Amino acid sequence: MDVRAINQQVDQGYIARRRHPTAELYIYNYTAKTQFDAYWTPETRACRGLILDRNGLVIARPFEKFFTLDQHPDPLPLEPFDVFEKLDGSLGILYWTGDSPFIATRGSFDGEQAERANRILHAKYRHLFGELDRSLTYLFEIIYPQNRIVVDYGDIEDLVLLTAIETESGRELGPLEVGFPVVRRYDGITDLSALTDMEELNKEGFVVRFESGVRVKLKFEEYKRLHKLITGVNPRHVWQMLVEGREVAELVDRVPDEFYNWIRGIESGLLQRFSEIESVCRQEFKALPTRKETALYFQQQSYPSVLFAMLDGKNYAGIIWKMIRPEASASFKCGDE
Repeated sequence: MDVRAINQQVDQGYIARRRHPTAELYIYNYTAKTQFDAYWTPETRACRGLILDRNGLVIARPFEKFFTLDQHPDPLPLEPFDVFEKLDGSLGILYWTGDSPFIATRGSFDGEQAERANRILHAKYRHLFGELDRSLTYLFEIIYPQNRIVVDYGDIEDLVLLTAIETESGRELGPLEVGFPVVRRYDGITDLSALTDMEELNKEGFVVRFESGVRVKLKFEEYKRLHKLITGVNPRHVWQMLVEGREVAELVDRVPDEFYNWIRGIESGLLQRFSEIESVCRQEFKALPTRKETALYFQQQSYPSVLFAMLDGKNYAGIIWKMIRPEASASFKCGDE
């Protein structure tokens, strides 16, 4: 792991680093800026809950960032693959402090999902601690009712094992049978196109893992529609952030992958419309000998209120933003960490 490159990207705002509350451990996670800029380097892709000690030694190695099938940046390998159910919870990363295992999420040692995962781990699976291989990083889906995003798992509160990864090498071993419930595998599938017709088998989608370790996810259209509805993402949020001079990346940090381009498209459209109006007003603006003559002239132009603000030396940006305010106004919320 190139710690120097990781730290450079921390300084650039592409990777966030958080210290463990009691141990000298650090968790690294790519930021909203990375997602928004599509800045996918080997370091940002690796930092999806990567845990290092103070010397840069890898303590826990999660999945690298992987993409939906239609967003995958490279050609898919022509090799055998396994298909797993895509679960709808939060990623849990098992690590050790002293003789005890704990679970972090991809961005936090002690957030709400991490705290609940640790209660489940120590209440239900303490008898397995001696069986766990400390050279491996075990990865889980954290599922409990209050962590529901779209899929309703009823009153299930559990840790579902997704895979085990050799911490030093990064070699993936798959969901080992060590006493935890394991993610469902679908055998006998050799054609990726067949997955789009299998929505009845689960609610969210599939994760496809190729023999070489390349991963992609396929999410069903109905799941994406419901996720979009539940998270309340709409053009009004983008507009409001632009009006307030805030980075739209703050919003992108709280929405699923499939909406990044959608949000960026909204931002681009709003900025283009603002620029068009401003350009027209600058071309039409001129002050005549008297204010009365000027006012009569302004009234015959496309955007008189902007022209009057220009004449009086006032900030006209708010006037233009009001002109292009989108209609949608649903509240925004998302509980996923």
